[in-house]
Amino acid sequence: MLKVLKQLSLSLIALLVALLAAELLVRAVGAAPKVYLISKGRFQLAKNPRIGYEPAPLTYQGKDLSFYDYTGASNSLGFRDVEHAVAKPPGVYRIVVLGDSVAMGLHVDRNEDIFPPILEKTLHRRGLKAEVINLAVSGYNTQQEVELFREKGLRYHPDLVLLAYTLSSREHIDGDILKTLLEAEQQKRGGVDAARVDVNPYLTWSALYRLLRFRVLAHRRPSPAADPQKYLAMVSGDTVAEYFGVLAGLSRQNGFKVLVAVVPRFVRTFSYYRFAPQHAFARDLAARHGFAFVDLIGAFQACRAAAPGEPIELDNFHPSAYGHRCAAEALAPVVLQLAGR
Repeated sequence: MLKVLKQLSLSLIALLVALLAAELLVRAVGAAPKVYLISKGRFQLAKNPRIGYEPAPLTYQGKDLSFYDYTGASNSLGFRDVEHAVAKPPGVYRIVVLGDSVAMGLHVDRNEDIFPPILEKTLHRRGLKAEVINLAVSGYNTQQEVELFREKGLRYHPDLVLLAYTLSSREHIDGDILKTLLEAEQQKRGGVDAARVDVNPYLTWSALYRLLRFRVLAHRRPSPAADPQKYLAMVSGDTVAEYFGVLAGLSRQNGFKVLVAVVPRFVRTFSYYRFAPQHAFARDLAARHGFAFVDLIGAFQACRAAAPGEPIELDNFHPSAYGHRCAAEALAPVVLQLAGR
């Protein structure tokens, strides 16, 4: 037995010496790729090219909101929301909100003043024990919203998915978030973006590990840095009809309902409104897939008339805190009906 233990000890020492020698050799010749994190403000590149970029967990207290959107802390997934347990509490009607900077509350200072948390409180007051989870991300179109939901929202087992549909959903207008990230990725060609691959944070210090993991054993897939325009094209174009269909399939497979809420462009007067065909497009598409539908233009028009001195909008695209309250009040009765209340 002593002889066997001695042999094992010698073999272990030899292995450790060999690994150390290999580590030093790989470091000396610079064969291992560097691991870095490409990020800009609250955003980082996503593994899924059909999402493009995703929010990164961050607390920010600065004054320049470019690429930061809001001050304060995100939750641990990077969203402007509180933490939510994956397991749904008993008796809770769970709602997942998908959307862009409107549902995320761009230009609204406090998280509690945007419509998802206001909707949750309104439903509680009206007798529905609801939990509203906000997965909205600035600059997202419908494709990105549904792909993100498939990856990060389905785990919450929602009863209802509320798609906050804006009139930029058929385009890709993100203020150059994705383009900026891709340019940063291109400047670091030859390295590995930790946000887009599965890495062991305890082993990345080792050049030998990085060489084996990202050069020898890596699955060969195109890097965004190789062709940024192709990567950009994967989230561009009009994919709304396609992704309403994808969302409908997920709804059937997972047993949740879908409510499409159209947020209008904020014009000086809704009596002359040239975007009505865009609302009709979303309404007809929702009807085709059996989604519930609410057009918020009437609610905003009524709120503007009720308080002429208080603006419902901050710009042509984004509601004010008052506008968010208006939207939540209009959505609550529709949600209650869908919940059977």
